[in-house]
Amino acid sequence: MGNTDASFLINDPQQSISNLAFSDFSIKNKLVTNFSFISSKQDKSNDDQLNFTSSYPTIVNIIATKMYASQFGEIGEFVITRTGDTTQDLIVKYTIHGTAENGVDYQSIANFVTITAGASEVAILIQPQKSDYEGSRTVLLTLDNLYNSIQYMLGANIHAVVNILNS
Repeated sequence: MGNTDASFLINDPQQSISNLAFSDFSIKNKLVTNFSFISSKQDKSNDDQLNFTSSYPTIVNIIATKMYASQFGEIGEFVITRTGDTTQDLIVKYTIHGTAENGVDYQSIANFVTITAGASEVAILIQPQKSDYEGSRTVLLTLDNLYNSIQYMLGANIHAVVNILNS
């Protein structure tokens, strides 16, 4: 961690390393995401080698690009963005909160989206339903942290709100 260097040297063939774990391990500000251990006993050398692949982590954020919606035609919009590797689909999970009821006050939305390969963002539309309710209601989306996963990390913007106006 930090500026600490680490090395592993085994000169005795009877010694071994097992259950080696790293947390927040990075090299030159790149998160190390893949490790492999290469034993050189097959190539008749006395040294073993630890290889790794590093990459920038995928960071996800959410913003409300259209913060107001109404049953009179205005549609609200959230946009979830990602940085990092865009070569594969990325499923981003979120929790739906707020005073507006999903599927009642606005057309139903799922609690996840897929950012497709090649794309860096996806929109979630909030389309209000006809209602006799007067006043405003809110739709709050909060990005979910995936525990024990390296699929993505949360950025600075993990909450966003769309207001549904019915007056």
